[in-house]
Amino acid sequence: MKFLPSQDASFSTSVRNHLKEIQKTTEGNTTIVEGKYVESPHSGKVVFKPNDEKVCPLCALNLNLKHTDVLVLSQFVRPNGQLLPRRITGLCCVQQTKLTKLVTMSKKAGLMPNLAPANSHKDPAKRRGSKKLHRFFDEATIRDTTLRNVARYREIRYTK
Repeated sequence: MKFLPSQDASFSTSVRNHLKEIQKTTEGNTTIVEGKYVESPHSGKVVFKPNDEKVCPLCALNLNLKHTDVLVLSQFVRPNGQLLPRRITGLCCVQQTKLTKLVTMSKKAGLMPNLAPANSHKDPAKRRGSKKLHRFFDEATIRDTTLRNVARYREIRYTK
């Protein structure tokens, strides 16, 4: 028996909050197919986007990024090493500036040498003299700006 793709997809997909387990029972000549709701295995790990669309994603999630969080930082960097602009990332001005500093710190520390053009000297191993050495940064030099903009945005919005 061959199902059409649209029938199969509409039957097996569900709302993002609920998962359905398809149970098939056969009694004589009748086959009963039913979907029962199941608890998601990712129930405590899912991050929902806030209803307020104008809040920066990093501010809304209350993330305190460091220059060592390379997996998160690399999501905001193009393959040639350039940082994505604000209109694409949706970050606020403060978080975009902080992200620029963190990516630069990460590249200078040698944590992201693969995110640069081939002929670039951003890889510390290709530099000369003392610039060849990796730099190590104190975490206290990174300003924490997580919830500052959310509070400021709400203050501006509700005072108008």
